[in-house]
Amino acid sequence: MKRNMYAVVLTAAIVVCGFVAASAAPTMGFGLGGPMIGLFNLDLAGINNVLSGSGYAPLPERILTFGGGGGGGLIGGFSFGGSGWGGSVSSLVGDKKAELSLGFGGMDIGYILGGNTRSMLAIGVVAGGGEIELKLRDRLPVDFADAVSVPLTTTLTRDFIGIQPYVQFQVQPLVWMGFKVQLGYLFAFADDWEACDKAIAGPTAGITGPYVGFALTFGGIGAGNDDKTTHESMEELLEENGFDDAAVCAAIKAFYGTHCGGDIAVQTEATANIALVSGAISAMSRGDVDSLSPLLSADVSWVSPEGFLPWSGTWVGKEALLANLRDAATSASDMLIDSIFTRNDSVCVQWHLPAVEGASAVVYGMTLCRIVNGEIVSGRDYRN
Repeated sequence: MKRNMYAVVLTAAIVVCGFVAASAAPTMGFGLGGPMIGLFNLDLAGINNVLSGSGYAPLPERILTFGGGGGGGLIGGFSFGGSGWGGSVSSLVGDKKAELSLGFGGMDIGYILGGNTRSMLAIGVVAGGGEIELKLRDRLPVDFADAVSVPLTTTLTRDFIGIQPYVQFQVQPLVWMGFKVQLGYLFAFADDWEACDKAIAGPTAGITGPYVGFALTFGGIGAGNDDKTTHESMEELLEENGFDDAAVCAAIKAFYGTHCGGDIAVQTEATANIALVSGAISAMSRGDVDSLSPLLSADVSWVSPEGFLPWSGTWVGKEALLANLRDAATSASDMLIDSIFTRNDSVCVQWHLPAVEGASAVVYGMTLCRIVNGEIVSGRDYRN
């Protein structure tokens, strides 16, 4: 009766969890695996009746199992892998010993109802097969000749196919290691007993029963954390699009937090100012007015000594500076930035122009910019 109640409760839990999972969407992946210890409950009443009638002690009906498994998939989606476990129980009275061994394994197909980088809830089923083996020793041999002339042991086997639906909960206290608790119920469909490859009639072995497992798992949950790749991809995207819209940046952060299991570090004002000015200097040296325009305030002023840079002169207003750059016949595309310093709202860039044919020496210079509300409001070039 208790076994039937266990099966009903487990089945109901899986059905309820399935409805909860209907609206889930894949957000992050995982890969986990490791050893598992468990407890399986058999119904050995039929076997024990025969054993008791032949002078053997009855077998315990709870088996401590050992096994393991692994798999991977998506939270809010399916997972695939494999698992297996096995164990044995024995009884002894006088010289008579009975030992029953059981093993089961198969493909594990699950559905991850929900979770995050620290936990997961899943339902699934292991479909496969196994074998039950009953080994009987009638007595201990007197000597070698006795053991050879009168065999003392009998081995009986029974194959079965089975399905084991389950509910499991994964906890990940460490990024690379976690624990899993699994509640399942094995439904087995067995063949006839066999002895020496010959089918024989025998008592029913209640292989169907509840299973509880506890696993130590290794692996991780998440979408990966290649900081270098993420940084380079974001940098390339920003360089190609050149946007600084706050709403777009907020949307990127929200997307990353939801789908990549993390948050984008907020850029400090100092690093933002350095990136702003270095981007502006690079755009000016290339004559790229389209990339430069969003970085300047409408009333920007720029002063540059005559004679060594394409934008030499004094310019007031964005349009005046950009128009001069458009009309410039040459660019300073060989300009190399040596170092950048920042203090409060000012950024200082040290740079040089390599010597070229017809020039007597390398030209060293410095540009000082002031930033207000994320825009350059003034710039001044100096030549050493």
